[in-house]
Amino acid sequence: MGKKKIGLYLGLNSIGAVAMEGKKVLSSVKYDLSSVEEEAKVESLNEEIRWQALINKILREIGSEEKEVYVSLADKDFIFRSLEMPLMSKKNIDSSLVFEIEKYIPFKIDELMWDYSFTRYPKEKKLNISFVGIRETNIYKIQEMFSHLNIITVTIEPSSLSLVKVLKTSKQFSQIKNFALLDVTDSESYLTFFYEDLPVFSQYITVAKKGNTLDTDKFIESVRLSFQYFKREFRVYDLEKFIMISSRKDDAINASLAEELQVNVESVSPYDLANISQAEPETLKALGAISFDSPYKFRPILKKTEEYTEQKTVEGGTEVPLRGWLIAGLIGGGLLISLVIAVIFGNEASVLQYKLEKAEKELQRPKQLKGLSWVDVESALSKKEEQTAKLRNLSKDISIIAPALEKFSSLRPKGLWFESVDVDYRDKKYLATLTGFIFQGDAYNERSGVDSFISNLKKDPDVNGIFSAIEMVSLERRVMGEYTVTYFTLKLN
Repeated sequence: MGKKKIGLYLGLNSIGAVAMEGKKVLSSVKYDLSSVEEEAKVESLNEEIRWQALINKILREIGSEEKEVYVSLADKDFIFRSLEMPLMSKKNIDSSLVFEIEKYIPFKIDELMWDYSFTRYPKEKKLNISFVGIRETNIYKIQEMFSHLNIITVTIEPSSLSLVKVLKTSKQFSQIKNFALLDVTDSESYLTFFYEDLPVFSQYITVAKKGNTLDTDKFIESVRLSFQYFKREFRVYDLEKFIMISSRKDDAINASLAEELQVNVESVSPYDLANISQAEPETLKALGAISFDSPYKFRPILKKTEEYTEQKTVEGGTEVPLRGWLIAGLIGGGLLISLVIAVIFGNEASVLQYKLEKAEKELQRPKQLKGLSWVDVESALSKKEEQTAKLRNLSKDISIIAPALEKFSSLRPKGLWFESVDVDYRDKKYLATLTGFIFQGDAYNERSGVDSFISNLKKDPDVNGIFSAIEMVSLERRVMGEYTVTYFTLKLN
């Protein structure tokens, strides 16, 4: 058997996970981010901590203790572009492509992490290049989140490419090269077009709702507009298939899409593509993130631009000696330029000094500091700095208690729910207060239920690794509508 591998799909508000060993899928699961908040009020924690708590929960459920994961990331933050270039060598593509990419991104190219692939057309003497990129801050954010969990991200790739890797394992779709792929979940959807097996255009589709159900009309309209845009921009591309992958069974959507787009829409169930326990688009993407045997070959390794443009030493080069008169001319020209620069920057320095002095005179104190002496101002700033430092440290270390917070919910007995979960950090230790209700039909059973909950918390390693003492502060009966319940308060420190 091979080494166990873990694939994760990070969607906009959901995670799909798959554990594999060799070519065998051991387990799979999918959860929404809201599942972390259903049982306990953790809204006071920042978004990153909620994601970490959900990842911890998922990894434990699929029975994984691995410290490496393969990540499929939602396409929304990625940039997909296709362009033509003259026929040239691979080395020349690297350097030339940088200048072309700058035209397509809304930020500096130094902030981009990207990769590309291409198809050669020797007769036309041209290349069809497809590149995919993402702002490096988005990648670092994901890597930092996993580092707090002591997990290494082996690869990070766009989810559409992860999904195509699974799609291509099916004999039905292994040979198609020009196709559109629409994947739909309850909260997000993406339409990606492939030409010669390479992505050329991708569009995030809003999943509009009517109450708790899909607003079919708005959804189809969004797909239609994206499809029409693609047809205008890429007129020479001839689609072989339009494929929709979705967990929902709705022939009406297929028929409406086919009528609006004037193409044959082929609907595919996730169960048709992978024999896994929870076959959904999210888990298919997690499966595709793992490097497994697939005929699809474009697997981007995202790199910074400087890795494509750095100059390499050329061996066997010929050195051209500099003549004396040329050196003298360069030195003389350099001195003249230095003199001009000194004059210019000297004037600019004087102007900047004048502006600085003027700004100092116009500087006004905030309302909170008006009327205070400088000593009182310094004291107020010092207190604010202490508060900021405390918040910064708490934000950095709070990931430690994420597993314990998840256990608050999973260890509770039936009939017990929380009203509030408050967490604090004082004197280098964590403190927590849990308040809630329990309903078992009578006071004795409810008291026993709370005692059992406290006992489970004390035995759990994730909880007692953070909190050394757990005690009941109050226990009282309260009337809620037609029922009498037991209200409790627990202190953990």
